[in-house]
Amino acid sequence: MGIGGDMNKTCWKIGFFVIACFVMYAIYDAFTVADIIAPTHPFFLSLLMLVADLLILFGAYCCAFNKFIIRSKAIWLAVIILFFTLNGAALIYEFINNHGGYEVYDMVTMTAFYLLFASVLVLPIIKYIEDLNQINSNPDIDTNPQ
Repeated sequence: MGIGGDMNKTCWKIGFFVIACFVMYAIYDAFTVADIIAPTHPFFLSLLMLVADLLILFGAYCCAFNKFIIRSKAIWLAVIILFFTLNGAALIYEFINNHGGYEVYDMVTMTAFYLLFASVLVLPIIKYIEDLNQINSNPDIDTNPQ
């Protein structure tokens, strides 16, 4: 049967499509945002964040559709760390460059929201790492269910 039940994979497939919508909107927003509300972080950080978002999307795809393309847990842990680090850096740039426009309450609220949202986005990769642990501990599991 493979890893996880049919109902469980249905939830992860829905999650993948939700994450795909977020990533597509982020790409669209990056090219259409007005200069007055443009990000305050450097362009290279925007590019790295795009790569991290695409890796998160790829991890969600692998989790939802049982695709074991990258089997290294270290790579997926690095993706999670990169994702949180880049989003944290962008948030810090925002606070530093617009320090006069935010009160402490706004900063705490925004940081909590970013952390919660980023945590939800990495859940499929955490599940994927658990699936990789199951495969490594039980080689009889079918990794290519039909």
